[in-house]
Amino acid sequence: MSTELAEGVQNAGDVFSDLTLPPLVVRASAGTGKTYRLTGRLLQILFQGAAPETVLATTFTRKAAGEILDRILSSLAAASDPEQPEALQTLRQQVGIDSLSNRACLQLLKKLVSEIHRVRICTLDSLFTQLAKAFPFELQLPPAWRLTDEIEEEWLRERAVGAVVSSLGPSELSTLLAMLSKGETKRSVAWELLQVVSGAYTLSRQAGEEAWNDLQAPTQPDDVILSRAAAAFRQCDPPQKTVRKKLDAMADLLDARDFDSLTCETLIKNYATARRTGEVTKLGRSVLPDGLDEALGTLYAAARSATLAVLAAQNGATGELLALYDRHATQLKQSLRLLGFDDVAVRLAGQFSGVDGPTLSRRMDGSIDHVLLDEFQDTSPAQWQVLRPFAVRAAEQSSEQSSGNRDPDEPAGRSFFCVGDTKQAIYGWRGGVAEIFDAVCEQLPGVQTVEQNVSFRSSPIIMDAVNAAFGHLSRHALADQADGDSADKSVDEGRAIRAFTEQFPKHSASDPSLPGYVRMETCRAIEGRDSAQKNLACFRLAAERIAELHRACPEKSVGVLTRTNQAVAQLIYLLEQLEVDVSQEGGNPLTDSAAVELVLSALMMSEHPADGRWAYHVANSPLGASETLNARYVRDLVTEWGIARAVHQLAAMVAPVCDQRDATRLKQLVQLAIAYEPNATPRLSDFVRMVRQKRVERPRAAAVRVMTVHQSKGLEFDAVFLPELDGGLSGRPPLCVADRPELVAPPRGMSRYLTSQAWHFLDPRWRRAFGEDTAGRMTESLCLLYVAMTRSRQALYLVAPPFKPEDKKPSALLYCGWNCDADCRAEETLLYETGVPRWWMPTERGRN
Repeated sequence: MSTELAEGVQNAGDVFSDLTLPPLVVRASAGTGKTYRLTGRLLQILFQGAAPETVLATTFTRKAAGEILDRILSSLAAASDPEQPEALQTLRQQVGIDSLSNRACLQLLKKLVSEIHRVRICTLDSLFTQLAKAFPFELQLPPAWRLTDEIEEEWLRERAVGAVVSSLGPSELSTLLAMLSKGETKRSVAWELLQVVSGAYTLSRQAGEEAWNDLQAPTQPDDVILSRAAAAFRQCDPPQKTVRKKLDAMADLLDARDFDSLTCETLIKNYATARRTGEVTKLGRSVLPDGLDEALGTLYAAARSATLAVLAAQNGATGELLALYDRHATQLKQSLRLLGFDDVAVRLAGQFSGVDGPTLSRRMDGSIDHVLLDEFQDTSPAQWQVLRPFAVRAAEQSSEQSSGNRDPDEPAGRSFFCVGDTKQAIYGWRGGVAEIFDAVCEQLPGVQTVEQNVSFRSSPIIMDAVNAAFGHLSRHALADQADGDSADKSVDEGRAIRAFTEQFPKHSASDPSLPGYVRMETCRAIEGRDSAQKNLACFRLAAERIAELHRACPEKSVGVLTRTNQAVAQLIYLLEQLEVDVSQEGGNPLTDSAAVELVLSALMMSEHPADGRWAYHVANSPLGASETLNARYVRDLVTEWGIARAVHQLAAMVAPVCDQRDATRLKQLVQLAIAYEPNATPRLSDFVRMVRQKRVERPRAAAVRVMTVHQSKGLEFDAVFLPELDGGLSGRPPLCVADRPELVAPPRGMSRYLTSQAWHFLDPRWRRAFGEDTAGRMTESLCLLYVAMTRSRQALYLVAPPFKPEDKKPSALLYCGWNCDADCRAEETLLYETGVPRWWMPTERGRN
């Protein structure tokens, strides 16, 4: 169609209705224009004449949703201006429509602005809330319900656990607690129950209590067989004293029927390995005498039965506790008319399997014909169960349209689009399953897959370093373990490393002239195993390097990325000591201000008048000059005027002696109190606790920003510092493991975590489940490192304590991937350097 014709039409859909949009999955590496691709696809759909309310675009954060909508509106506004021909040409290239006109852009812009309330570019939270409100009776929702935040969820969790404790008698509670903790004595009953609920409830809530009884323990060998095995151990005559001593110890344990200490016994593990590999059983280098196979088999069976019996009892107690908690938590939330996001997702997942398309369209006040899913690698099984009906319906007809097989009687104009990157799947800890992204192509008809690996963010030096590191992870010694014994945790970790590096695509940079720099060095060595002191040494060196860089180029943005929140606080303190203007992404609790702490002490003084700590703090502060300010005065103030007015009054009394920073935090405290007041509880300590936990950003972000890697997702910086590379790769073991044969189905079985030294006791199905969990945690750790490194535009600085090349640490992985020659065990040593050290200088452009 000619440009002249396009200029004359009024309906953009008449111009572009002949375009076909096949169902598409985009694997977009970091910095390759994921949002650009998604907004381009969305604009293509809208230019074809699709009504805004028929388009659904979801992402995981409000910030990302706002960015998508902002890009659409700003692109259309610029392209509709005749005085900006370059903007129109850019949009033509983005949507692939050469005949696009200013008038068509203006028409679509007017349509979107006039129907902005019907545009569904939203987070999953927002979408699920809309769906829940469309099915209130089917989901058994309370009237006028609302979503909770993280702080409210924690408060509700504690109240529900308290209700569980109150509902059980002393003997019932004692028995339950003993089984949960394998008979170990715990100091706090409520704390132990909270740990179990926090670690297991979300993962298992779709499975039900019966899934916790899936793992069964075999029966114990009878007494005659056990006695025969003990006698066989005593009667044999090995030449080695160590073997003789070990066999006598095993015989004593069999006679005493004491099998608890056998779980991690080396001899039993060696026997299990020899049985799987067909080799002879050894103790160290010594081969055991002949004729002990039957006795060793009995010993192994006894240990296996005892170990799995304890695990099965622990599983049963966990299932019982979670069932009790679920009942009390549901009742509590129903009575308070509160629901968490997971509550809504789980209820919707259970309901959507029986909802047909017409019913869904009627309840949603319109049909959703076009589905665009962003950051899909972080989708959980429950979320995909809700999204899948929309995706299947859109993909089926989209596939028919692109192949020319559409039924003429069916309504036209549906499409499916999904974008993500399994290398950036860093939210497995909150339920995300990256494998769902890989399964989309199998579950949806006619889906095409494309890759984006050209970075529009990073310099060639950064991309080369990323390619070299992740393309050669198999140089690390852990990758050699991939071919070992299947019951060894290192095998699953090694396989995860191999799979990641084999599937890693080669990245390239769009701007070959952009200068860059990568540097990795060790800090001062700290004797002993004190990891906190080792980290502190890294942080101090990193803070010095950041201060030097910031003084050299204050206009450049610097991101300091850590793995933990504790590291964030330490680095901010060190940088402030060096007089670096620094801020934290996501903010700090307001208690980083002494003025706020004083106001909170005044509130706590009225809550607990007998506790002299709060009164002492108030008396020895600027508030102490007031003769009327006491516990009763504050309580009367709250009772008469409410928490917001009371906080405002106290803040006004403190403000005259505050500097600008404290005055700003006091204003934010008042704003927090205003937001809290509509749902305030009678206890002031609840408000104080909320203030101590809730993070509030400062009004202005500094050039140097410190945050966790998770908080940096979607951001970019001129320079990135990674000062926390000493942690373990696979992280802490989880509280529980799920056996989930199908990604979108509820778990078939649930089990508490079993130490990896005892995995050989598990049957093949459960051994596979534990291995997949280990591999998943290793992969997520690699994803975290990839995300951290690819936030950089031009410079990447890495600091680590001295380490060994074979260590299971990110620093060792990078050292091996880059094939470094320097001694990584030496302190204050430059391990790797490439690029232009003065990368920020304009004269360095093109000198990589």
